[in-house]
Amino acid sequence: MKLLVTGGTGFIGSHLAEEGRRRGAEVTVLGLTDRPEEQANTRLLSGLGAEVISGSITDAELCRRAVRGATHVFHLAVAMREGGKTDEFFESVNLEGTRRLLEAAAEEGVQRFVYCSTIGIYGHRAPGVTREDSPLAPGNIYERTKVSAERQVRELAAGRRLPSAILRPADVYGPRDMRLLKLFKGVSRGRFPLFGPGAGRRHMIYVDDVVSAFFRACERDEALGEAVILAGPRPCTLRELIQAVQQATGSSRYGVRLPLMPMLAVSGIVEDVSRALKVDPPIYRRRMDFFWSDSEFDTSRARRVLDWEPRVELREGIRRTLEDYRRSGSLASETQEVVSG
Repeated sequence: MKLLVTGGTGFIGSHLAEEGRRRGAEVTVLGLTDRPEEQANTRLLSGLGAEVISGSITDAELCRRAVRGATHVFHLAVAMREGGKTDEFFESVNLEGTRRLLEAAAEEGVQRFVYCSTIGIYGHRAPGVTREDSPLAPGNIYERTKVSAERQVRELAAGRRLPSAILRPADVYGPRDMRLLKLFKGVSRGRFPLFGPGAGRRHMIYVDDVVSAFFRACERDEALGEAVILAGPRPCTLRELIQAVQQATGSSRYGVRLPLMPMLAVSGIVEDVSRALKVDPPIYRRRMDFFWSDSEFDTSRARRVLDWEPRVELREGIRRTLEDYRRSGSLASETQEVVSG
């Protein structure tokens, strides 16, 4: 196996590359190295023997170089949280970059192309239980380009006979996740603001379960041409998630509860003004989705097609994540907090 992981210096991608090396695969990573966490992941993966190519998937020559000789491709490179960017930027990365990678993979005769999509294509507030054939309701440019990129994967893979599968992970968390680190830090200090009642459902999935699904998609012919949802053993409310983090950290309180609607309005105004000024907004609409979301997912197709099931329960995943944050120094332990005052 010669595995290419695009976006491999990111959170999920670095875990996939790490698992590839553990399995004895020759691993190439294409990813950015701008942020401190990307640089740390680059050092980790280089130390494990992976080749790390620093750059963007929008670079055609770099893209062809990365794919050369690959037998399997995990495509995770994406424009996602760039709140101040134009729609054209998202399209260039998420659509043009994906098309370029697909064409290169087809030319190389790649044995399996696994595309990482998102459950965000169903929207952020969906009544009942969402399944693969539920109505799509992408609410922003990131999610719209994900819908279009899925279409590209299906059409080009069929036309060029490129064996492919599409995975749609729910809310992924675990070691090296910088998004949930903010929640852990805030709760551990008793300073996390909960906007709204926290009653919305979210379906967390631990990163190891996502990784196992990607490799199952490489092994199972039943996965060919399929798009499947990946989610954890069971959903929880936002308040339950916060309480699980509070219990794990030993904090006496998580913070304060504030009204949600005013913040939704403020985030929209700040994002629009920042876009006009061509600067990155400190807060934007998609960041507030964390407090606004309400969805639950059916994973029966993934269980059937991939012969896979999520194994890590929320409290165990939270414990492992906290342990990693403390070990890496990202989050001080209770003892360190007391000593530092």
